[in-house]
Amino acid sequence: MRRRTFLAVAGLGVLGASQAGGQPVAFEERTWPDFAITDTHVHFWDPAHLRYPWLDGSALLNRPYLPEHYTEATRPVTVDRIVFVQAACRTEQAAAEVAWVTGLAQQDARIRGIVADAPLEEGDTAAPLLESYARNPLVKGVRRFLREGIADGALTPGYVRGVELLGRNGLSCDLGVGRGEIPLATGLAKRFPDVQFMLCHIGVPDIRNRQLDPWREELRALAALPNVVCKLSGMATVADPERWTRDDLEPFFAHVFECFGFERTLFASDWPVMLSATTYPRWVETVLWTIRGCSGAEQRLLFHGAAAKYYRLGA
Repeated sequence: MRRRTFLAVAGLGVLGASQAGGQPVAFEERTWPDFAITDTHVHFWDPAHLRYPWLDGSALLNRPYLPEHYTEATRPVTVDRIVFVQAACRTEQAAAEVAWVTGLAQQDARIRGIVADAPLEEGDTAAPLLESYARNPLVKGVRRFLREGIADGALTPGYVRGVELLGRNGLSCDLGVGRGEIPLATGLAKRFPDVQFMLCHIGVPDIRNRQLDPWREELRALAALPNVVCKLSGMATVADPERWTRDDLEPFFAHVFECFGFERTLFASDWPVMLSATTYPRWVETVLWTIRGCSGAEQRLLFHGAAAKYYRLGA
C-alpha cells in the first residue's frame, strides 16, 4: 500500500478502504489483533551469564530479561512467534549467545528465529563463525552495527566482504544503522541484491525533534530496493521517551508505509529496550491506531505474514 491509499484507509484521504483489498478494520481503544502476532525484534539477556557492557549504569535494563518476563510484559497481547535479535554482548561471546538462545528455544517454542552477532568487519576471518550459524536452523541472519565497519565515511572492504559471506551462507542482514548511515546501507543493499536486508527501527530518524528530513528521502531510496524490508520498532525510544504521543509518530509511520507498504513492513517491539519509553500493550495500541481502517489482510501482513516470509519462519 502506498501513501495515498494508506492515508485513505487511516481516515485521512478520499479513497475507500475496499480499494486496499478486504474489509476495513475499525479501530477501538484497547483492542488487540484477533490472532497471535509475530514479534521480529526481541532481546533476551542475563548479565550473570554473558557480559553486556552497554547495560552498565542502567537501573532499568541491567537485570535478566527472559522469556517468562516477556510473557508477563506482553499481556493481553498474544505473541506466538519471536525473532530474537542479538543483544550486544561482547563480540567474543557471540557464538555463546546463539547457543544460549538456542537452548531457550528448546524450552519456549515461540522463539522461531535468531539474528546473531558476528564481526563482519573482519571479512574472511568471520567465515567459520558464519558457517557455524548456517548449520543452526534457528539462525536466520546477522546484525552487526554499521558503525563497526565505517572508516573515513565509508564501509570498509572487510565489512563488505562480511556481508558477501552472509549471502553465501544463506543468511540475511539486519541493518543496525545510526543517524545519517542509511545511504551507506542503501549502497550495501544495492551491491548485494541476493541478500535479504532488514532495516532496524525504521532507520532511527530524529523523531524527538520531528525532523523528517533527510531521513525521508534516504528511506525512500533504500525502499526502492526490493531486497530490503523495514521493522516498525524503536520509534518511541528515539522520540521523547517520557512525553511522546502517537501524533508525534504518525508522520514517520505514514512515510514507512508509503515507502515499504504492508508487504515489506514488519511489526517489531525492541523489548525490553522499549521499556524506557513505552509498555508493550501501548506500543501495539499505537501501531493499531496508526493503521486504523486498514483491511484485515493488511493487518495480518504487518503483524504476522510478512515476518514469516522474510525471516523464513515456516508455518
